[in-house]
Amino acid sequence: REEPWETTLKTTRIDVGAAEFRGHKVSLWELLHSRYIPEEGREELLELYRAGELSLEQVRMAVSTMVSRAAAAARAGPGGDESDPGAGPGGDESDLRAEPGGD
Repeated sequence: REEPWETTLKTTRIDVGAAEFRGHKVSLWELLHSRYIPEEGREELLELYRAGELSLEQVRMAVSTMVSRAAAAARAGPGGDESDPGAGPGGDESDLRAEPGGD
């Protein structure tokens, strides 16, 4: 049986400007389990969210930031300048908008 917090993460969809997700609404659950979020980061976010220490909005912001930074680092490539994760097209976190799902 699926927990309510898991259902919420699966039904809350956001617009993402990063790579293969560009132009699509993607669930927070999908993003948490994508290559952009390292396992230890995912586990920590899920643990804090389940415990009620992070709100849904805080999880959304953390995931958005992590995805944006990872996508920017991937664009920069090896030895690239990763000091400005918001640089370049699609790296602006304002492109990420939460939309709770009610499906």
